[in-house]
Parts: sequence; structure tokens; C-alpha cells
Amino acid sequence: MKVLHLADIHLGMENYGRIDPSTGLHTRLQDFIKCFSFAIDIALKEEVDLVIFAGDAYKNSTPTPTHQREFARQIYRLSNYGIPVVIVNGNHDIPVSFGKAAALDIFHTLKVAGVTILSEPKLVNINTRSGPIQIFGLPWPNKNNFLTKDEYKNLNEEEIVKEIQKRVSEKIIEIARSLSPEIPAIFVAHLTVAEATYSGSERSVQIGRDPVFPASILAQNEFDYVALGHIHKFQDLNPNGSVPVVYSGSIERINFGEEKEEKGFCLIDIDQKRKGSTYQFIPVPARKFITIEVNLYNQQDPTETFLAELEKFKIDEAVVRIFFDLPEEKENLLDFKRIETALQKAFLVTTISKKTKPIERIKRVEISENLSMLEAMDRYIKGIPELINWSEDLKKYAQELEKELEELEGGKS
Repeated sequence: MKVLHLADIHLGMENYGRIDPSTGLHTRLQDFIKCFSFAIDIALKEEVDLVIFAGDAYKNSTPTPTHQREFARQIYRLSNYGIPVVIVNGNHDIPVSFGKAAALDIFHTLKVAGVTILSEPKLVNINTRSGPIQIFGLPWPNKNNFLTKDEYKNLNEEEIVKEIQKRVSEKIIEIARSLSPEIPAIFVAHLTVAEATYSGSERSVQIGRDPVFPASILAQNEFDYVALGHIHKFQDLNPNGSVPVVYSGSIERINFGEEKEEKGFCLIDIDQKRKGSTYQFIPVPARKFITIEVNLYNQQDPTETFLAELEKFKIDEAVVRIFFDLPEEKENLLDFKRIETALQKAFLVTTISKKTKPIERIKRVEISENLSMLEAMDRYIKGIPELINWSEDLKKYAQELEKELEELEGGKS
């Protein structure tokens, strides 16, 4: 049995591009569609039995009609070919306001043949050309679903997250134990796994606390494969185990944080006699992102050095950014017209700029509750050179304030 696993399409990400006058579409939207269509082409060519989409179809939960049309076109290609599709909602697919419909719900409403949308944890049996398969779908564990219940209304955010982790983990084990051992089974989920390596674009974007699950909870032996979405970097979190736990990654680069990451999807082979599964990662023709750094110090002709450095990179149709080091007195020697001519084959040049010196950060001084006020203040002052000359005055005023505070507290007792 062949299954195609993809995730994180994010139609609507339209940075680093422009409107294509021949189509009226943004060129970056065309990039995402190209990669999505490539994956569907492989599904049809390989005559897969099932396509699993592990969430985040769009940039956000309110896609434009154009984005909805382009996503639907690819899903209909599978439907028309008789290939079942199972989709779970990702965090970008779920509306912020409780009660509003998710963008993907339209496929359920229109009863598109062969398309199953899972907006809540659910086990479904899917009939394929090669026989039945069990799919346990777990959409993004949305905190709002818990906050609306009276039993959780007095819990703080951290307690809510812990409760979600507990309930979801119990649900995974419960479903795994209920599976029929004679029929292949896949667990598809959109969530964060503790052992995962974040994509370069995701390392600084986590806001607040999301539920996090250990790979061991997901890798129940009853599953043949665990198909994940949410994190944009392709990776197998259980490489030495019998059950692959795989993030297929996003299908296009979001920004320069992902320039070194290969983008694609996974093609899975499942042994119907329940002897395990194998998979291969298939790259897509994603747009290249290239960062070029040029050191022009001690160069007699900085322009020639700059151009020679550019020739080392295949910039054709790539999104490019360039940073250079050059003494201020030699900046007028750079011939930017020649440089721009050399960059004409690039898809887009986002910047050609001089590197700025990094801000020197002062190491934070360790201060604990065991220190006296004067000891703590002394450590703090020594960590900030600008305050050293004011050390004695600051300590004097601090002692006076401490004395006033003691007198106030004594008057209250």
C-alpha cells in the first residue's frame, strides 16, 4: 500500500515576490502552487492509495478566494482520480474565534468524493484500492476548546497546557489499543514533538506555551507510520524504532531561515501483512534562497572582488541577499551598476548592504536571594561599567531607601 504524506503548504505566504502581470497572481503564490502541484503529480504517477495532509493549508484561517481555489484544484485532482484524501486541521487552519468554521470545512460541507476532514480527534476507516486502512487523526490541540469548558475555567495557561498534554496522550494510547491488528494503521497529527529540531524560520517565533509531546507517546507499536505537520524541517524522530515518526516539513521555503533546508514530502510503503513500513523523502522544486557575504577589506579593486565572489553562486531564479564588509573610505569605489547587472538572473535581490557590527552584549550578572542588598548592588554595578564611578553614591542612596522601608514596615507592625 502506497501513501503520500505532506504538510504545511501555507498558501498565501507572499513575501519576496511581485504580481505576475500575465496571470494576476503573486509570483510567490505561484511558487507554492508549483511545489504543491508537483507533489500531486507524484501521487498520480505512483498511483498511491491514499494522500495524507497533516495540516496548515493556508497562511491563516481566513484565506482569500484565490488561495481556496488553488488548494481545491489540487484536492480535486486526487478526488477525480479516485485517491482518498485525509486532512487534519493545523493551527493556521483553525479560526481564533470559537464557533467559527475552519476554511477546510468547505470540503466536508460540499461532500467532495473521497475527502475526509478531521477537525477533532477521530479514528476513521478508509477504503483504498489496495484495501482498508485505519487513520487516527489529531488536529492541532486548540486551547480554546478547553477554555470553554467549565471544569477548566479556573486553570491558568500553564495548567491548561498540562491538562491538554495529559488528555491528548491518554487519547493516543486509547486509540492505539483499539486498532485492529490485521489492518494497517497511520496516526496523522499536527502538533509539537519534544525531540523535534525547529526549522530555521521557527526558532524565534514561538509565542506562549504550546502543548508538547514526547516522540515515545506517538510511536505506539500499533501504528505503522506517524505522519506529522507543524514543524517545517523534514525529520524522523524515531529513526531506530519500528514506527517512523516523521515531519514531512513544509513544501516551500518561507524565508531565509529555511534557505539550507530541503523541502518536499514523503512517499510511504506499508506492508499489508503488518511487517512494518518504509518511506522516502522526495524533494520538490522549491525556490532557492541564497545569502552571500563578501569581505572587501584590503582589496585594491573591491568591485572586481565583489563580482568574482558572485560567480561562485548559482543565483539564477534565486532570492538573494548580499552583505559586504568594506572600509568607509573605500565605499565610493564600489560600482553598483556593474553589480546590479551581474545580479540580473536572480529572481529577486532583497538587499545589498554593508554589514553592521554586532552589538556587544554585557554578560548578565548572577544575583540571588541569598545576597544582602549591598552585595547584590555591588555585583550589579560591576557588571555595568558606566555605573562604576557612581558606585558609592548609589550604595549610599540604596541604604537610605532600605532604612526608610524598614521604618515603614516597623510602623505597620
